[in-house]
Amino acid sequence: MNFKVFVSYSTHDITQVTQLQQQLIGTSIEVFVAEHSVAPSQDLALAITTAIEQCDLFVLLWSKNAQTSAWVPQEIGKATALKKKILPLVLDDGINLPGFIQNLKYLPVHQNPTVALVQARQIIVGAYEQKNNQIAAAAQAEKEKLALMGIGAFLLWAFSK
Repeated sequence: MNFKVFVSYSTHDITQVTQLQQQLIGTSIEVFVAEHSVAPSQDLALAITTAIEQCDLFVLLWSKNAQTSAWVPQEIGKATALKKKILPLVLDDGINLPGFIQNLKYLPVHQNPTVALVQARQIIVGAYEQKNNQIAAAAQAEKEKLALMGIGAFLLWAFSK
């Protein structure tokens, strides 16, 4: 199963982005980080828009740097417009989440980075497992539906004899 995470961040916070990525090594989770996921000469805006549209979880690294970024607020806007689940990680003390996501509970990375990154990993892996379970349940329901249809077809055939 494919589970995609989009990471929104300021390039000034790439160290924290790398730490988050390292938390997800060894999982089946695909992490989109523009710095590493977009090749030179690729259309950056198109690649980012596509990645946001396709992601299962939008992870925001919110910092003073992100507040002044030209890209991060636009990425947040796209994610909220697409009703993506957003996991905010606040890197700096004393800053509030922006506009439409102010009401979201966030992980305060600035208080204890190690603990917050472990919690972020648990939340991301949990979302991945939840998607896996939903897909498995849907597949099982489809099998049961097909089995009932087969039984119904057999009974219809049997009663027509």
